[in-house]
Amino acid sequence: MKTIKLKSLALVNFKGVRSFEVAFDSDVVSIQGGNATGKTTLYDAYLWLLFGKDSAGRGDGNGGFNVKTLGTDGKPIYRLEHSVTGVFEIDGREIKLQRCLVEKWSKKNGSNEESMNDEQQYFINDVRCGTKKEYQAEISEIIPENVFRMITNPHYFPRLSADDQKDMLLEMVGNISDEEIAATDEGFMALLDHINGTSLIKFAQEIAAKKKSCNDALKTIPASIETAQKLMPEIEDWAALESELSTKKKSLAEIDAQLTDHNNTVSQANQRRNEIIRLKGAKEMALTTRQSNLRIQANADTNKAKADLQAMESELATLQRNIASKRGELADVQATITKLNEQIVALRDEFKAVAKEMYVEPAEGSLVCPTCGEPLRGENLTKQKETMRGNFEQHKAERQKSIQAKGVPMRKELDRAKETETRLKGQISTYEDSVLDLKGRIEYAKAHIPTAKNADELIKVDPECIALANEIEELNNRLNAEIQPTDVSELQEAKAILSESIAELNRRLGKRDTITRCQKEIEELEEKRVANNQAITDLERWEDTYTRFLKAKDEILMERINGLFSYVSFSFLKEQKNGGEKLTCFCTVNGIPYPDVNAAGKLNAGLDIINAICRTKGISAPIFIDNAESVNEIIPTISQVVNLRVSTHRTLTIQ
Repeated sequence: MKTIKLKSLALVNFKGVRSFEVAFDSDVVSIQGGNATGKTTLYDAYLWLLFGKDSAGRGDGNGGFNVKTLGTDGKPIYRLEHSVTGVFEIDGREIKLQRCLVEKWSKKNGSNEESMNDEQQYFINDVRCGTKKEYQAEISEIIPENVFRMITNPHYFPRLSADDQKDMLLEMVGNISDEEIAATDEGFMALLDHINGTSLIKFAQEIAAKKKSCNDALKTIPASIETAQKLMPEIEDWAALESELSTKKKSLAEIDAQLTDHNNTVSQANQRRNEIIRLKGAKEMALTTRQSNLRIQANADTNKAKADLQAMESELATLQRNIASKRGELADVQATITKLNEQIVALRDEFKAVAKEMYVEPAEGSLVCPTCGEPLRGENLTKQKETMRGNFEQHKAERQKSIQAKGVPMRKELDRAKETETRLKGQISTYEDSVLDLKGRIEYAKAHIPTAKNADELIKVDPECIALANEIEELNNRLNAEIQPTDVSELQEAKAILSESIAELNRRLGKRDTITRCQKEIEELEEKRVANNQAITDLERWEDTYTRFLKAKDEILMERINGLFSYVSFSFLKEQKNGGEKLTCFCTVNGIPYPDVNAAGKLNAGLDIINAICRTKGISAPIFIDNAESVNEIIPTISQVVNLRVSTHRTLTIQ
C-alpha cells in the first residue's frame, strides 16, 4: 500500500497568517486553538498547496477564496509573497512541494502608473516547474484529486449521490458475473438465455417500453370498439331490398329503350334537316357570289377609268419629285463649278506673280569668303553671283511647276462638273416635258370617266340569280315541312325518379359491407386486447425474474461490500411507505440511517469508509478532522490523522 504522510507544513502570508510552520511527528497529531486562530486556514493551506482549492472546494482568484493577507481596511496588502510549503513522506521517500503567489508589477510605456498581475509558481524539491500542468501532473502521480478527497475527508463519501456511492462500492468489491448469479436459480438461467447477450439494463428498458406500448394500445381499444359499434348501421331485410332493386332496374331498362328509340328517330330527322341546311347554305353562297360578280361588272368601266387616272396622278407625283431632286443636284454641281473657277483664277494669278519676279544683284562687297571672311573678288565673285542667279531661277521654276501641278486636277474636276451640269439640265428638261404631257392626259381622263350601270337591275333580270333564289325557297319549304320531335319529358322524369330510388336501394344495401367491416374491426380489436394483455403478463413475468435477479445479485454484493466495513452497512434496496422497494444506495450505522446518526457517529462512519477505500485502492493519505473535540472516541485508522480541536488557547498548539 502506498502510504502518504505529512511531515511539515509552512505558511507565509496565507489568508492572514504572516508566518507559521508546524511539524507532524506522529501518525495522530492534534492541533488546538481558539476560534479564528487558524485551524481551518491550516487545512485550506494544505489543500491549496496540492490542488489550488480550499476546504469548501473553491479555487483562488475571482469568485473564489482569497489567499492574500488583508489589512485593517479589508483590502489586500500588496508587495508580499504568499506561499505554502509542505514536506511529505511517500513510502519512506521525502518530497517537498511549494506553491507561491507572486505579484508582478510593471509600468506602462510613457506612464508612472504601475499595474499588477498575480502569478503562481510551483516547486518540487525546490526545483521550479515550468507550467502549472507539469505540477498538477506530478501531484496526480502521487494521488489523484478525486481519490484524495475520498480518503482524507470523512464526510466526502456520504455526501455523494446514491448512484456514485453504489458505483464506488461495486468498484471496491469487483463485479459479479451474471452467470454466477444465474447458477443459483433456473429462472435466472432462462432469463439469460432469453436476452441472448443483451445487457440486463437494456433488457429492462425494452420491457418497460413494450409494456408502455401495450398499455397505450389497451387504453385506445375500448374507445375504438365503441366508435366501430356507433358506426355500424342497423341490419335490414336484404332479400326484400334485392328484389325491389331488381324490379326497378327492369323498369328503368324499359324506359331507357323507349328513350333510345325516340333518340334514333330524332337523330334521323336531324340528319335530314342538316343536309337541307347544308344545301341551302351552298345555294345562298352561290347566289351571293353571282350577285357580287354582277356588281363588279356593272362598275368595271368606271373603276378602270378611275384606276387609270390614279396611276397617271401617281406617275405625275413621281416626275415632280424627280425634277426637285435633280434641281437640288444641279445646284450643288453649279456651286462646285463656281468654287473651282475661283480656285483656278487664284492659281493663275499666283503663277503670273511668280513669273514677274526678277533676280536682284547683291550689293558690292556684301559677298564674303566663308573661310577667311574677306569680300569676294574676281573669278570667285563672278562664280558666286552666277550660282546665286541659278538658284533663284531654279526656285522660281519649281514654284511655277508646283502651281501648274495644283491646277491640273482642278481643271479635270471642273470639266467633270460641267459635264454633270449639262447632263442634269437635259434630264430636268425631259422630265418637265413629260409633266406637261401627263397633265394634259389627266385632265382629259377626268373629263371622260364613264357612268356606272345599275347593279340591282342587272341582278333582277339575271337568269342564274333567279334560279338560285327559287331553289333556296324550295329548301326553306322542305325545312318547315319536317316533323317536329315528340315530347319525352314524362319519360325523363320517370327515369330520374327510378334512378334516385335505385341509388337509395344501393346505398342501403351497401350497409352490409359497412356492417361486415365494423364487425371484423371489432373482432380484430378484441383479439388485439387479448394479445396485449397476454403480452403484458409475459413481460411482467420476465420483469419479476429480472427484479429477483437484481435482488439476488445485490444480496451477494452486499455481503461482499459490508464485509469491507466494521462500523457501517450498505443496502441497495430501501423500503417505501407503500410497501414497495426502491433501488438505491442506503448507508446505516448500527441499523440507524446515516442522516439520523449524531456527529460522532457520522465521523466514525466516514473513517470506517475511508479505511475500506484505502485498503481497496492501496493508498492512504493524511485525514484532517475538524471539530475533533466533539468526539470522545475516534475509531482507529490506517491513515495519518490531524485532529483540529477548539480549545481556550489563543494561539495554535501542536500535540
